[in-house]
Amino acid sequence: MTRSRCLTFVAVLSLVSQACAAATLPEATVVHGPFEIVAGVRRVSTGTFPNQGGNPFATREVSEFQVRWKGKPVATAGGNRDFWRVLRLPAAPRPALLLVTTGFVLATEDDGGQLQLRPIKSESSSLAEVQWLDARDGQPGPSQSFGIEAVPDLETGTRLEGGRWLRLGSRSVLDVASLTVHPVDPWVPIVPGVPITSLSREGDEVRMFSPGRSQYVLAASGIDYSDPERGDAHGLLVVDIASGVATELRIDRRRFRFAGPDDIDAAWIAHHFEWSRDAAGRERLAPRQRFKPWPWRARLREMRPGDWQLEVPRIDAAFVAVLRRLVEAEPGAQVRDASRPWGPGLSITLDGCALDVRAFGVESSSDDEHRVAAWSSSETPSATPAPACERAVRRIAALIDAELATGRHDALLKLE
Repeated sequence: MTRSRCLTFVAVLSLVSQACAAATLPEATVVHGPFEIVAGVRRVSTGTFPNQGGNPFATREVSEFQVRWKGKPVATAGGNRDFWRVLRLPAAPRPALLLVTTGFVLATEDDGGQLQLRPIKSESSSLAEVQWLDARDGQPGPSQSFGIEAVPDLETGTRLEGGRWLRLGSRSVLDVASLTVHPVDPWVPIVPGVPITSLSREGDEVRMFSPGRSQYVLAASGIDYSDPERGDAHGLLVVDIASGVATELRIDRRRFRFAGPDDIDAAWIAHHFEWSRDAAGRERLAPRQRFKPWPWRARLREMRPGDWQLEVPRIDAAFVAVLRRLVEAEPGAQVRDASRPWGPGLSITLDGCALDVRAFGVESSSDDEHRVAAWSSSETPSATPAPACERAVRRIAALIDAELATGRHDALLKLE
C-alpha cells in the first residue's frame, strides 16, 4: 500500500470513528439562583501521534460552560464567555459561582441585586487548583484541579463544597461563609536590614490549618546560605490569611526526621509543633519543647493499578543485609543474593510473589539518592494474582517499619 493510500485509509478510519461516536456527555442547563449554567460539548484533538500508536486525527469530547444571569450572557472583563468549569458554592450566603479557566472569577449579586464579577488572583498558567483548608476535621483536604475535560455528571460536577475556607491557586483564600477574598503572598517578604530568606514553598499544597482558622502551613525548601557548603535548607512557611504575609520556620532533619516534603502533613506538624497565641492574640506556630522523633519507615507507592513498590529513603546500602535477615526469618520465604557492581541486591520469593530488592545511590554524594527499594520482579509468574504481590510488599514494609522503630539502625540514615 502506498504512503498516500495509507494516509487516506487512516483519515477514513478517523472519519468513520467520529461519525459512529455518539455524544456521551450531557448538554443541559443547571439553575443556581439568578444564574443559569449552560453546559455544552465540543470535540478537541487527543494529541496522539502515529509513532506512539495513536490516530493523529482522533478527537475526544470535552465539556464547555457558559453562564447567564437573569437571562443575559455573562462575560468577564476580558470578554471571555466560555469557561472550563463553572462551580456552584452551596455554602455561600447568597448564590455564588466560580467561573474557571486558568484562574477564577467570583460571580455573585450585590445587595442591590446587581451582577458582581470579581477576578481572583491565582497565579496559574495551566490548570486551576483549589483546596479546602478545613475539610477533614478542620484540616486540609486534597487539592482539586480543573482543566479542559469531560464532565459526565453536571449536578455533582458543578458543585464545590466541603468546608468554609478555600485556597484558590497560589495567591488567594476565599471565605465562602462571607464571600471575602483574601489575597496572600506565600513567601517571606524582603525587609530592609533583615537577612533575605532562601526558602521557597514546595508547591501550593496546604499541609495544616491553624485551630483559629487564621493561618495555614506550607512545606518549604531552598539553599542554606549560612552554610559554607551551601547545603539544603528546609522549613515551613506559615501564611497569615488576614495580612497575606508569610513567616518562616526552619526545620532540621536530624531533629524532626523527614525524608522529603511528602512526609510533612498535618499529623507530622502536630507531632513536632504546637500552636499558641501571643500577647496580641495572634496565633503562632513553634516547635514543641519535647517530642519523640517519629521512627523511620518504608514508603509504599502504587506504580500502576495492582503494582506496588516500597522504598526506604535516605538509608545506607548496608540496610540490604538487615532486610535479608528479616525476610529469611519469615515462614516460606526464599532469599538469594542478587548484588550487582552498582549496589547490593536481593531476589525474594514471598507469598508466591517474586520481588527484586536493590540499593541505589551507593556512589552518589547526594543523600537524596541513597535508598533501598523493593518491587515485583519480572520473574513473577504471570498467573500470580496481583493481591499476592501487594500482600508480600506490605508484609516486608511492616517488617522494615518494626525494625527501624527499634532505633538500632539510626546510624544508617542519611539525615544531614
